Amino acid sequence: MTANQVSRRSLLKGFGLATGAATFGVPLAGCGSNGGGSGGGGGNFSFLTWDTTSGSPLYTVAENWAKSAGKSIDIQSVPGDDYDTKLRTVLSSGAAPSGIRINDDYVAGYHAEGSLLDLKPYLDKDGIKPDDYFPVAFNFPKQQDGAHAAWPIMTNPGVIYCNVDAFQEAGVPLPPKDWAASGWTWDDFLDAAKKLTKPNGERWGALIFPDTALETVWPVNNGSDGIYSKDATRFTLAEPQATEAVQWIADLALVHKVHPDFATVTAGRQTPNWALSQLGTGKVAMLLGLTSGIPYLRKNAKVKWDIFPPPMKVARKTINTMTVLAIPKASKDPDAAWAFMKYCVGPDASKLLAGSRGFMPVSKTSSALFVPDDKAPANLALVTLALDNAVNENFSRYIERARTVYRPVLDDVWSGKKTAAAALGSVKQKVEDVLAGKG
Repeated sequence: MTANQVSRRSLLKGFGLATGAATFGVPLAGCGSNGGGSGGGGGNFSFLTWDTTSGSPLYTVAENWAKSAGKSIDIQSVPGDDYDTKLRTVLSSGAAPSGIRINDDYVAGYHAEGSLLDLKPYLDKDGIKPDDYFPVAFNFPKQQDGAHAAWPIMTNPGVIYCNVDAFQEAGVPLPPKDWAASGWTWDDFLDAAKKLTKPNGERWGALIFPDTALETVWPVNNGSDGIYSKDATRFTLAEPQATEAVQWIADLALVHKVHPDFATVTAGRQTPNWALSQLGTGKVAMLLGLTSGIPYLRKNAKVKWDIFPPPMKVARKTINTMTVLAIPKASKDPDAAWAFMKYCVGPDASKLLAGSRGFMPVSKTSSALFVPDDKAPANLALVTLALDNAVNENFSRYIERARTVYRPVLDDVWSGKKTAAAALGSVKQKVEDVLAGKG
């Protein structure tokens, strides 16, 4: 795996939703009343997910729902790196689970293949109100044909983690805590990174390109649509606004020497949570990461740290990523699956899931659960602000194939072998052929 081929799924490992070894077919005997929506009451409910072990938040939520619904639940947990292959096999086997967790990147593709049940009839029947949820999450599963293909239960937007101790030591002002319309620009970020960097790798001012969120955050803040155009037909990462942003990031290491070089990042990526550990041990002063990193830092950081918005140029936006559930079209108990999914965004589940501090439940009322405590981050309210200013990637049904084409050439950019314009331009037509279903 190259440094920039890290899936968002792999980044969730160790943060309470994707932890430890897999557990296959663990039955949880339901008990109690049929409250909470049982989808008929009684019977066995199967849930396919990845890296969800006993005691983790998602497992506990599923267990609590099963008890309230009078169900026996079979949680089939598959290692994250094998999950999509396993999911495709199961969906085509004729023995689909009742409900599934699905990579948010691939919802559009699975919907286009006809594998997912449209949830809109359930939304309409139960009077689900869009205004009760963060729009960036609620609107995400809507497809061009009007279907609501999935159901997000949590979000974790991108932020800039800052080593507060390093800022104080270097006499550098911290970034603004709010989502201001001006200030904290790319130039400000670079100036801070220079002042925060110590020689001989003692401390780097910034660490950006192990996180694939950069492919959206920096281009969008330079006026681009992101990786793909809004209609998912153009490879906009290869267009001028985006290549300028990608080159700017590469130059943090290649020109300004405020970022670890490509070889260091590549070696580091072999260690789980390497980027977060660099921030937490004081080796890095600023880190681009998802809020899913908060639980790790709360437990392991040796320095004082906090979270801040990304720097702006044309705009100040960030990426939104989600924990998403769906119902296979071949589910034998779709009503129970829908009841489980509704429970996952209800008050009891939201309170439990919000305890991680890194994952914001999608209900707007969950903001009240994100209040600072005696551990970092002090600026926890930024998570809500981030969601109000977040964008989703513009996905295509062919996203898996497209990534195998363009991500390898990014290695040439980070290592300085090619410019961003040359490297990404060299695969632009091929990526667009893939997006058109020709690749």
